[in-house]
Amino acid sequence: MSLGSSRGWRYRFSCLGATLLLGALALTSSARAQAPALPYDQADIQQKVQKSANLQRQALQSLTDVPRAESLVRGAWTELRAAQHEMILNASRAKFVDPLFELNNRRAEQALGHLQKASDFLATQKSAPTVRADQDERSAGPSLDGVRQHIEQAMRLTNGLAP
Repeated sequence: MSLGSSRGWRYRFSCLGATLLLGALALTSSARAQAPALPYDQADIQQKVQKSANLQRQALQSLTDVPRAESLVRGAWTELRAAQHEMILNASRAKFVDPLFELNNRRAEQALGHLQKASDFLATQKSAPTVRADQDERSAGPSLDGVRQHIEQAMRLTNGLAP
């Protein structure tokens, strides 16, 4: 075997390797170009969910101050609804739908329903006198127990949303 034929084989193998590498790069860049970019970042969606959970927690702690609790519940509803809207838009543009999307969407819908019920009740209680600080919320009536239950259920659902 001569020295020249050895170089020829090496040249052919290096050309073949370079061709395969360029082909693989072309395929991956082509696939990336075809897949639509998701309009909303998952981290931003998760931040909205966490903010909603924090507002729900604060609302539970301030049930004795009905106007403040109502404002916090409305804020929690708004943050969770924005997160759900962004999840839906991402799912509609994704090439492959996240298998947890349906479960997360259903949980978000249920949590929003509980928050809406709590907010509606608190809005009707604005004109009622506020509960004194030395008075237990539960003694203010069974109605606040219902609000508490709705907010607690919304918190469980919100905390169960997968990132």
